[in-house]
Amino acid sequence: CMATTGVVILLLLLLAPTPYLAAADFCDNVKAAGAALSRNASSSPVQFATATIGQAPDVVYALALCLGDVLDSSACGACIADWFATVNQTQCDKAGFSYRDCIVVYGAGADILAAPSNATGASGDNTPPFQDWNIRNVTADDAPRIVNLTFELLAKTAAMAATATPKLYATGVMDMKTVGTYPNVYSQVQCTPDLSADDCSACLRRLLSMVNSTMALRMGGRMGVTRCFFRYEAFPLYGARPMLSLPSSPPGPAPTTRTKRRSMLWVIPVAVVSFVTAAAFLFFICYRRRLKRIETCSQFGVAREKFGFLFV
Repeated sequence: CMATTGVVILLLLLLAPTPYLAAADFCDNVKAAGAALSRNASSSPVQFATATIGQAPDVVYALALCLGDVLDSSACGACIADWFATVNQTQCDKAGFSYRDCIVVYGAGADILAAPSNATGASGDNTPPFQDWNIRNVTADDAPRIVNLTFELLAKTAAMAATATPKLYATGVMDMKTVGTYPNVYSQVQCTPDLSADDCSACLRRLLSMVNSTMALRMGGRMGVTRCFFRYEAFPLYGARPMLSLPSSPPGPAPTTRTKRRSMLWVIPVAVVSFVTAAAFLFFICYRRRLKRIETCSQFGVAREKFGFLFV
């Protein structure tokens, strides 16, 4: 009986799927996806490619996109290939991503290439985003103003990227000359070029809404999900001239100026009161004279009735 049991257990072990074999199959699919993405993105006019390799449960969904400032197609392909070369060749992770000169995302299970939704983003975009923040914080006295100007730059760069066909890529700079000695801030925003303008805008708005008060104080950073990405720094991010240039608006008027402006309002009531007082005084004089004239006439009439012969 024990011998029979041992044979059954041995057969089960031999027939059971080996997890290492499945991992190796998946890893082969990842490497195949990397080769396809490198080749297809470098030959694409928008330097973008997607790939679906293998069958369940080892299917791999992947996409690659070179940033808009990477103009050389061979450099684009090399960037993608170099990143995939760093992936473990024997035990691949079930998901991976890079947001450097080229954006690379792959995953298993959920189809990250599914059509996005304006409300929630694609299935892959519902996961927590990639984040990489500058370790330095804004410490200037007018930090709130710097934060607001930086967000204004990112929002307007995002709006430009959503309509900047065919790459859906935009860059910008905020001139900080009115904010003391703080350096200019540069932005970089991109969506995958297969998105519509509305889907790109929705993806970027959702991404920007994830920036909390702590993140906003960083002097630079980047965030990305499957379909969109943004970055900003207090130094140039690219060699080309920024596509959008914004001047920082001057600070609002000082409180003393507003106080002085409000004090002018007091002139109007004083002038009105003075005018009314003068008018009332004149009216009183005229009215008093008229009363005297009426009184004199009345007295004259009485005298005439009594002494009529004196007025013949």
